[in-house]
Amino acid sequence: MPQRARQCTAASGSTQFWMRAVSFAGLHRMLHAAASAPNRRTTAAGLNELVVQNGLTLTRRPGVPSPTTFYHYRTTLLRLGALSREGRILSPNDQHPRVRALLNHPAPANGGELSDTARDGFAALVLDNQDCRTVFFDFFMPGSPAVPSVSVFRREGLPVKWMREGPTKARRVVFRPAGVGRRRAYSLPAQITAVLYGVRYWARDELGLIDEYVGSADGLATMFPVSRPVPDAGADCPPPLVQGLLAERGSGEWTLFSVSDLVARHCRDGRQRISALLGAIDWLVQNWHHHTVLIPTSRAMATLTATSPMQEDLVLRRYYRRGKGPYISHIRLHAGIIGDRVPSSRHHAGTTKRTEARV
Repeated sequence: MPQRARQCTAASGSTQFWMRAVSFAGLHRMLHAAASAPNRRTTAAGLNELVVQNGLTLTRRPGVPSPTTFYHYRTTLLRLGALSREGRILSPNDQHPRVRALLNHPAPANGGELSDTARDGFAALVLDNQDCRTVFFDFFMPGSPAVPSVSVFRREGLPVKWMREGPTKARRVVFRPAGVGRRRAYSLPAQITAVLYGVRYWARDELGLIDEYVGSADGLATMFPVSRPVPDAGADCPPPLVQGLLAERGSGEWTLFSVSDLVARHCRDGRQRISALLGAIDWLVQNWHHHTVLIPTSRAMATLTATSPMQEDLVLRRYYRRGKGPYISHIRLHAGIIGDRVPSSRHHAGTTKRTEARV
C-alpha cells in the first residue's frame, strides 16, 4: 500500500468505527438462528436464509431485512465475538462463557425485548470490545487501565458531556470526559455515525448502561452511568425514588421542586434512569393528586436554546409529561404526602379542600 494511503487509513481510524444502530433483541435472534444451522456451521448467505425461513425480525419493523441490515447485524455479532469466522464459515462462539449463556437463554419473540439477563450478557461483550472502549466507554472510566465489568461501570463510571462544534456543514462532535483538558473530537461522518448513533445508542437505549439529558445550566448533553433498574413492585407500591423526593421537602406546607434539578440530583448523581424519576412523579400524581401540583411550561419555551431536533429531544428529557399533556418544569409537593402507601379514600377526601385552597 502506498505511504499516503496508509496514512489516510490510520488518520480516519475507520476500522474502529463499525458500530451501527442495531436492536440487540434482533442480534439475539440472529445468534440463535446461527446455532440452529446443521453442525452450527453456515455461511453469511445461509445465516440470512435461516433468519428468513424462521420468520425472524431483526429490527423493530416487520418484513424481510435488507442486505445492509443483514450485513450490520452479522458484523456486530462478529466484532463482539458472539460469532466466529473460519474462511466463509460462520458459527456461534460457544467456547465463550457469555455467548454460551446467551445461547442457553431464549431469544425474545418478534417484537419482544431482551431480558435483563441477556441485556447484561450483551453489555459485557460490548465492554470487552477494545474498539467500543476506545471510542466511547473509556471516557467514563478515566485513568482505569482494566476492562470494567458491567457492575463496575455502573457503579464507578463518571458523567461525560458532549457537544457539536464548528460550521453547520462541518460540525464535529466533541466529548468532554471528567478531568481537566481531556477532550476527544470526532469529525468524519463514519466516526460520528458509529459513536453517536451506534455505540452511544446501544449504551443508552438497548443495554441500559447510561442515560442522557441536556443540562439547563450549560446546554451540553450529559451522559451518565446508571444502576440496573429495580423491578416494578406494582401500582400500589411507590417506586424507590418517591421516598427520596419526599425526604427533600422543606418545613413548610408546600415545597417547590425543579424537575431539571431533580434529574441532576437523583439521576445523574444518583445513577438512576430518568424514567425512574418520572415514574416516581407519576406515582405521586396518580395517588396523591390533591397533594401534588404540576407547573407547566410550553414546548417552545422549553426548547428555546436547542439548535437541532436531537438537542430538542434531549432537552425535553428533563421535563415531566403525562401522555399528550403539557411539559412540566416544576412540581409542588404537600407536607401531608406519606410515601409508603396509597392514601385511603377517607384521608384523600378529607384533605382535598385544604390542599386545593393552597394551590
